[in-house]
Amino acid sequence: MEVDDIQKQLAELQNKIDETKKQTTEQRIDHLEKELNAMKDRYITLLENTLESNGNRKSEISNRISNKSAVPLEKFQLLLLLKQSKADTQEFAVSATQLQKAFSLNKTSRTIRDKLAALGVMNLVQSMGQKPKLYFLTPKGMHIINQQQKGLLQTL
Repeated sequence: MEVDDIQKQLAELQNKIDETKKQTTEQRIDHLEKELNAMKDRYITLLENTLESNGNRKSEISNRISNKSAVPLEKFQLLLLLKQSKADTQEFAVSATQLQKAFSLNKTSRTIRDKLAALGVMNLVQSMGQKPKLYFLTPKGMHIINQQQKGLLQTL
């Protein structure tokens, strides 16, 4: 009988241990769910406060530039860099890599080439050569830059 009693006691103890494990696991899950909900609430509050303080608006200057012409702001910046490089004739044409290095751009030369090619399609930039391709501003590109600068000065 003693062996049967011991086996029953062991089974009872094992059941208690299993119940305790289930309870602690459920408690942990409840605790983690509460923490997750609290973090969500804090995130939403933080996001709302950020939107209130900063507003959900774009820079006025970027809106002024992009609204006045059909040239997107990022490509317009490349036009300005070409103008600063004095790349307005074939003799002073520059490559995408030269622009990247000279102005410490955080874009790959491939990305810069693609944007310059898009400007070439718009007839604002012209390219020459095979490898590396050299780019320079066209008279139309210079006109767009001057027009943008005049418009920006008028709004300020």
